[in-house]
Amino acid sequence: MRTASGIGRAVACGAVALAILTAGCRSSARAIRKNPRVEPFDYQISVGQDQFHIEGYLAHAAQAGREPALLVINPSGDAVRCIKSTLPMTQLDLHVACISLPGTGKSSGPGRFVGPQAVAAARRAIDLLSERPDVDRTRLGVWGLANGAVAAGLLMDVDPRPRVVILQSGAYDMTKYWPEARWYTKLSILRQVWPSRRVLKERSVIDHLPPRLRCKVLILHGQDDKRTPLRQAEQLAAALQERGAWVKTRYFPDENHRLGPRAYVEVVEFLRENLLESSASG
Repeated sequence: MRTASGIGRAVACGAVALAILTAGCRSSARAIRKNPRVEPFDYQISVGQDQFHIEGYLAHAAQAGREPALLVINPSGDAVRCIKSTLPMTQLDLHVACISLPGTGKSSGPGRFVGPQAVAAARRAIDLLSERPDVDRTRLGVWGLANGAVAAGLLMDVDPRPRVVILQSGAYDMTKYWPEARWYTKLSILRQVWPSRRVLKERSVIDHLPPRLRCKVLILHGQDDKRTPLRQAEQLAAALQERGAWVKTRYFPDENHRLGPRAYVEVVEFLRENLLESSASG
């Protein structure tokens, strides 16, 4: 059972975790690998004729037993950095898994700008979590940041298993995003894939939303985000509401693309209310 003090400790310990996630840090892979509550979460996926090795780590909940699990998709660093940053969340009696998308960290590439292989990697991670005896497969969540939010959103479009989805600082309508993206963003995309209309629509969360969504969605975005305009988040929220989805938005004044610790607090509160406190049969 999660007590108020336990949740408070998780928030206090993780108050800087979101900043670390988005900014990166010099973490010690050796220390993480020696942590008795962290284990490798590597696996293989196949997409067409291509095969990919996906790097991942899984941090076990502080309390033993069948607990909910959160998959974190963070493209700003490798899975070691991600799991180090999110480790305090296990104090909520929550398993946390971090993966590196294809072409990032120690996952094989190419990345192809959140292509089908990124969605396949996220979906296979959900498969593996669901199969674990210590994971409550009825209480799964996904938290995606930046390009990871695109992957999480596309996963939400095709996979009904996650009960909650957290989307942070992402672009969700690529055909509208491409013309207004900054030059360095366009250059980064061009290095990975030619942005034809077909390719952009393939990566557009809004273009693939199902008629109905049962999951609860938290959208986090900085109002002063220069890399990904706020209207991308607003457009997605409106599209989800049109489909009857439960949506909560939190737009941070004066925050840019990399949100600060306040976003982490929002994530913990959202998880507590919609994943951690809910019963397995709820």
